[in-house]
Amino acid sequence: MKKILRFTKKLLKFLVITLFMLLLFLIAIVLISSKDYGNPESVIGQENEALALTHVNIISMDQGREVLEKHKTLLIDKGIITGMIPDSVSIPSGYSIKNLNGKYVMPGLIDMHTHIFDRSDLAMYLGYGVTTVRNMMGFPMHLRWREQVNDGLYPGATLITASPTINSGANTGPFHKNINTPQEGTEAVSAYKDKGYDFIKIYDGLNRQQFESIMQEANHLDMDVAGHPPHAIDLNVLLQYPITSFEHIEEVIQGMMDYELDTVMGRKIAKELKQNDAKVTVTLSPFHHIYKTTVEGEAFMNSIPKIPINPFIEFIGKKQLSQWIDSNEGTYKWHVDKYRCMKDLVRIFNEEEVTLLLGTDTGPNLTAPGLTLHEEIALLHENGLKPYAILQSGTIEAAKALGMENEIGSITKGKKSQLLILNDNPLTHLDAMRNPYGMINNTLWYNEGDIDDLRKMGGDKSGILMTLGRFLDHMLKK
Repeated sequence: MKKILRFTKKLLKFLVITLFMLLLFLIAIVLISSKDYGNPESVIGQENEALALTHVNIISMDQGREVLEKHKTLLIDKGIITGMIPDSVSIPSGYSIKNLNGKYVMPGLIDMHTHIFDRSDLAMYLGYGVTTVRNMMGFPMHLRWREQVNDGLYPGATLITASPTINSGANTGPFHKNINTPQEGTEAVSAYKDKGYDFIKIYDGLNRQQFESIMQEANHLDMDVAGHPPHAIDLNVLLQYPITSFEHIEEVIQGMMDYELDTVMGRKIAKELKQNDAKVTVTLSPFHHIYKTTVEGEAFMNSIPKIPINPFIEFIGKKQLSQWIDSNEGTYKWHVDKYRCMKDLVRIFNEEEVTLLLGTDTGPNLTAPGLTLHEEIALLHENGLKPYAILQSGTIEAAKALGMENEIGSITKGKKSQLLILNDNPLTHLDAMRNPYGMINNTLWYNEGDIDDLRKMGGDKSGILMTLGRFLDHMLKK
């Protein structure tokens, strides 16, 4: 008996010490993950106070129709557009002149649905011509990174971040804020407002009472709300509230259409959305990856461009896609039919003039910051959207959805100078946006070498432990 007691005491002591060491390890990971590494030693890009871009063709996106303004000079002072004049008019004194010899200028792109897992993702986005991103799953780190970019401490796309996702029920994920009562929804909105998140993200498991409490508190606090349409709530109820955007054409099928692949129903929904001025962020790319893996297997996975993404997210992405290799007959048919319906809905929504927003859902399924946006652009073009409509979805319409149309989204006097300079006309060659000749992001001019440096900086990813620490920090604070 004494031996058993001694053994039990030793075992308990071992377990206590082990648990204590594990706790210290987890605390250390969280503390380490709250710091950011890899700050640039010098500024990328050239600072310009007052700049005149001469001999340019401008796609301003401010006239509601396709217009190319030729032979212009664009004036910029302290990061603000101050005028657009004909090349024949004298340039005011004090401006440095940059002759662009017939290049094309358009507003910077906006990705309206992404998931940022590394600060360097923001540099990668900027390197692919994306000057603003809307992050759709907020963690504490995003608040920190947003301010670092805004203060010029780190080069990258402007970050607009959602709150942690508010959800309820069986479909609640480990990173969601799970609520059980309407009051908890009200309290979550208030807490996220106080913490500084830009808007509220909702998910598909909310019931009507929870949804309405969230919308009412958000309205009271002047916060926008966007996300998945809750599946248990009728569309006519959802449309009574000012939801900034419904996310994913896939969620139209899974929520509004209750998994029915019925394009007649889809057109009816499109008409209702249009009538209520609702907006939809399309995000074909992630399911395109699922569809291609289902049909082509490893050959497709091996064809995905190898650009750096967070190693933990890459690991998850490979798991997400590889499960569909050698799918059974039922799964194969469902993915093929579902993707066909998603593409049909894009065409239908475009025909019915629903406001579509450019977004990628970058993060899942081996999608990549910046690069996947250009994949999304190509998919939208393949499925019926004309180049000008695509540009609208990723510039002025996106800016309107963000409530930032007076700051970004078009080339207009008084707006920020977030601009792409292209070798070719994107209205006829959408691929011209993939590799810009240059960019201006507020007061900084980026040449092709600088753009390459931004992409290289985008490859500086956090390790798995650092990423897990950030996830743990989020789970403790959500």
